[in-house]
Amino acid sequence: MISHLRYSLKYIRYFLFAKHKKGHSIHSPFVYNFITKVLNNKTEHKNLIEVINIHNKYLKSKRYIEFKDIGAGTNYYKSKKLKLGKIVKRSSIDKKHGKLIYNLIKYYDPSNILEIGTSVGISSAYIAQAAPQSSFISIEGVEEKIQIAKEISLKLNQKTEFIHGNFDNTLNSVLEKYEKFDLVFFDGNHTKQSTLNYFNSSLEKSHNESIFIFDDIHWSTDMEEAWEIIKINKKVKVSIDIFRMGLIFFKKKLSYQQYVIKF
Repeated sequence: MISHLRYSLKYIRYFLFAKHKKGHSIHSPFVYNFITKVLNNKTEHKNLIEVINIHNKYLKSKRYIEFKDIGAGTNYYKSKKLKLGKIVKRSSIDKKHGKLIYNLIKYYDPSNILEIGTSVGISSAYIAQAAPQSSFISIEGVEEKIQIAKEISLKLNQKTEFIHGNFDNTLNSVLEKYEKFDLVFFDGNHTKQSTLNYFNSSLEKSHNESIFIFDDIHWSTDMEEAWEIIKINKKVKVSIDIFRMGLIFFKKKLSYQQYVIKF
């Protein structure tokens, strides 16, 4: 894993040299619309505020959750007992990126959505709140975390289907049930090979309008190497690096381009 100092230095470099925050000099109408209508959308709808309020509540939670977790790069489960608020802070997306996912889903309106890595369901809540009529499946390997995710989903009156199981054993069986996925959010086992395996499996269910989002692309050398391979895949037309997340689009009419955008 990249050290905290090295990660901070990487972010400083990204912040200083990333371009196109306002969409200036972007020649692609598709990417310009992504920047102006999604990244820079500051509107907070009632549904979004409801999720933010839940997010804030669970960030402050002092409940202890005891569970067995498997970490990136390991093949054994570690017993942990952590405050729920600490799990949310460490393992969930922050509000800035939660709003981004919400805005992206509201704008592109995907019908079939898959999340690989539920954790305690904060990202799931943003996704489901933006797409109440969509089919949304979220996979998580830790049963105790799924129970919290279900609790949050119930409070928001959402209809997410949560599936418990090791990604390596569960993902393909989920993919087999669907002809295609319009959006896939990858936030599971943060190792190079696992990320590439999940990407390649999901790729078979992608189509022209699909969007893949990868969390923590600079979290480790492994993840950076995986991202470099993913964005040059022959099916990928546009990749966008906003440091914490990487997004790829498959629209055939687009010219191949890699972007690093300040967010």
